[in-house]
Amino acid sequence: MADRRSGWRPLTELVARGEPALAEPLAEALAFTGRVDELTHGFHAYPAGMHAHAARSLLELLPGTSLYDPFCGGGTSLVEGLREGRRVVGRDLSPVALLVARARTTLCDEAHRTAFRSAGRRITERARAATALPQGDGAHRLSEWYDAQTARELEGLCEGIEAADGPVQGLLWACFSSIVVKVSQRESETSRKHVPGARPPGSTAVLFHKKVRELGRRLAALEGAVTAGGTAAIRRGDARDPVDGPFEAALTSPPYPGVFDYLPLQELRRLWLGFEDGEGLRAEVGTRRSFRADRKRALAQWRGDTVAWMASVTRALRHGGRLAVVIGDGLVGDRAIDTLQSTTSAGEEAGLRVLASASGGRHDPGRNAVRHEHILLLERP
Repeated sequence: MADRRSGWRPLTELVARGEPALAEPLAEALAFTGRVDELTHGFHAYPAGMHAHAARSLLELLPGTSLYDPFCGGGTSLVEGLREGRRVVGRDLSPVALLVARARTTLCDEAHRTAFRSAGRRITERARAATALPQGDGAHRLSEWYDAQTARELEGLCEGIEAADGPVQGLLWACFSSIVVKVSQRESETSRKHVPGARPPGSTAVLFHKKVRELGRRLAALEGAVTAGGTAAIRRGDARDPVDGPFEAALTSPPYPGVFDYLPLQELRRLWLGFEDGEGLRAEVGTRRSFRADRKRALAQWRGDTVAWMASVTRALRHGGRLAVVIGDGLVGDRAIDTLQSTTSAGEEAGLRVLASASGGRHDPGRNAVRHEHILLLERP
């Protein structure tokens, strides 16, 4: 399920509803904890990541050879779908999500991986000798987050990647993206607190090279694990808009309402990679900023968005197709936002039938409260 906190914590108050043969596996999927470090899982930090073993378990309840994820994020559900040999399609508004998901679902042979590793080695050597500081419109906003030497090495990496051959560029940019926050003076992926410090000279370029080697190993493992027939297509798009189908199954974890402003958390990557997020910022679903500005209006908007994206998925599903939704309650101030009833109602309004569900609570130390998470399994009659 989606991990919106700094770590996984034990599940409490577990409740399963519906036919036991379906409800019990949902409860088991909800209870998975811990880091998964296999295939391309764990390659790139992503603040809204579905647990890989939960995705794997849920896929056993979803029919067919195709899979759609309208909020694909870093691509965990898609990697698991590929492993089964499914045709997987992911959409997301975030260009960073698309970069990560595409890298994590890349199927390539050893020759391609060798070219990728060789390019990474050359770029690393060039970056270690870099002397120029970042230029461009975002340079002043970057300077507050990096010591000068780290900024020079990152700029050198960018220049090298821009000059690399097209077929490996996407993978190289994903490796670059994976270190941008780690080498910064930001506290974490989900916190913008400034923590001053400086890295040893050359260490940023070396870390990039380590990520290149790591991704090469992970892509080799993915190639060996994917069942024949698996393909992936990752596209930028709004989950509420129509999508070309039909699909036999969908698996997704939409944003928890009022928990994060997901796209602003990627500001450092956006500045380094030159991504424009204006459209995405306006269209982002369930943002914390909207709930802080006007809770009542934001809640109505989130409910309407939930109806819209579930209707879009329903239209794209074959009759008899299934949708699994992993969603958690929001928490704005000291007031919880129930998502189970709203998501259930939205599915029924879209014409889906609820087969089973499971719910449980996890302690959120940041709020000193229990946040409830849910998995719903629905079917298009």
